[in-house]
Parts: sequence; C-alpha cells; structure tokens
Amino acid sequence: MSGVQRFAALLFVPVLLLAACAPAATPPKPAPSTAGGPTAPSSGAAQQEGYAHPELLAETDWLAQRLNGQSLRVVDLRSPNAYRAGHLPGAVQLDGARLKDPQDKLHVTSPEVFKPMMEELGIGDDTLVVAYDDQAGLWAARLWWVLDYYSHPQARVLNGGWQKWAKEQLPTSPETPRPDRASFTPKVNEGTICGIDQVKAAAESPDFAIVDARTTAEYSGTDVRAARGGHVPKAINVDWQRNVTTADPKVWKPAAELRAMYEAAGVARDKQVITYCQTAVRAAHSFFTLRLIGYGQVRNYDGSWAEWGSDASLPIAR
Repeated sequence: MSGVQRFAALLFVPVLLLAACAPAATPPKPAPSTAGGPTAPSSGAAQQEGYAHPELLAETDWLAQRLNGQSLRVVDLRSPNAYRAGHLPGAVQLDGARLKDPQDKLHVTSPEVFKPMMEELGIGDDTLVVAYDDQAGLWAARLWWVLDYYSHPQARVLNGGWQKWAKEQLPTSPETPRPDRASFTPKVNEGTICGIDQVKAAAESPDFAIVDARTTAEYSGTDVRAARGGHVPKAINVDWQRNVTTADPKVWKPAAELRAMYEAAGVARDKQVITYCQTAVRAAHSFFTLRLIGYGQVRNYDGSWAEWGSDASLPIAR
C-alpha cells in the first residue's frame, strides 16, 4: 500500500501548467552561521509582522548580508531571458515547469529526477535554499513546497522577490555561476501532499477545510480550464493573490490580516486543510502562506483541478 493510500485509509477510519500562469526592514539580528540555519530569524521585518514561522521568509536586507555564505544557494525562478539580463549575485536559474514530473504533468517530479536536479544546482542536504521570482512568490513557493515534500526544511522564499530587490537597488550580476555538484537525499514527506481519494474523503468530513486558490471565475465555473468548470464540493475560494499586498513590490500581508482573511472565509485553525488550484502551483503558495501563519495540518492536492475537473465520475459544485 502506498503512502497516499495509507493516508486515505486513515481518513476513513476517524474521518496544462498554471493557466495564466512594505515598510523598510529593521536591521537583522546576527545569524548563528554565515548563511543562517533553518531556525535563524530571516529579519526583524518578518518577525514584526507576527508570523508563526518568520524563518520561512527571507527579507532582502537579511539576504543581502549573506550572499557569500558557503552553505547558501539562491535560486531564480524567473524566465531564462530575465535571468540572463541580471539576477542576484550567485543565483542559479531553474525553470519551474521542471518541478512537475515530465512523464506525468499532473504530479510532482519524482525523487529520481529531483535529486540530480538539485545536485546540479549545488543544493545538498545541508544547503540553505532561498528562492525568488517576479510573480509575487508564486514559483518560489512551489520550489519551497517541493523541497518540503522531499524533507528539506532549510528553504525560504524571498519576500517581495525580484521586484523588491531591484527597487532597493541591491547588487545584481549577469554572470552564470557554476556551482560544485552537491549531494541531495530526497525523502518523501507524505504529510505535505494528498491525492484524489483523500480529497473525496475530506469533502465529506467536518474536520477538513478545502481551500481553492484559483480565481473567482475558475471557482464559479465561468472560466473553464479542464473538461468541466466549477470546484470541489465544500471547497472555499481564497484566491492566492490575496495572500500578498496589491501594491508593488508585492510582499506577504501581515499575519493578523492573513489569519483574519482565512478564518472569515471558514478556514479555521483547528481544521486540517487541503489546498488546490489548477496544477498545485498557486495552491503551493497558499500552502506556504498557511504554514507561515501557523496552520499546522496542511496538504497540497497535487493533481488539483486539472485532475478533478477532467474526471467525469467526480462531483463538482458551481
């Protein structure tokens, strides 16, 4: 029995790629090492926002002081053209599409593929990864989630991404680094993912909240991106874009505002939460946000609407 099947069994006992796709920080506290460990504060700014896990965010001032860290790897998830025009010094480039299995576009890339991918980027078991993009953390959060899925907790998302870095006129470079090959050991963390059977069970359980991270139009079925439009029964629509500010550079909203938003929508702190979107990229952003503000039981439905909406045997709501 697979890990996904085991989790589905436990539930019953007691219970196309993404289509479309702040105030100045205070000085950071000293990090315990050159790059900062997984529990080191990312900066005073993140702490002041009241996040339960501020260490998941890297602030620009914090990162600027640590770019030369021996155990740090910065990953740029923008387009190759944007990367070539200039990027954070020492950053390596990664196409976010590679985070899906090339043989199975619905699901996360396999450990056999992910391992050499990380090793070629110079990411080893002890490497602190800081990911950024130019889409409000969308692809950076997906990489963070895949690393979490493979039990690599030393990962952060750059708050404000490329836009905030550029606005603050921090150093950039056109040079492409050639990092030494590292040794990465993927270990599947099944507590971060769920499959279609778990979602079906969760839709009938009062212990779960299902968060649909897509747009209102997709949720209502007027924007159809699979064989059928609509949403998973019982799902609550909280567009992932509501996690960040509307003004550029877009940064994560303060924790109190995010908690109030999710709780008002019906995503209570005592619920187990499943996130989904079209292909689990936007859902990874919402997963990251919920973890950031202290939700402890969160899973990402990796097949998402691309799978659910294309299966005529499954119920839908509009």
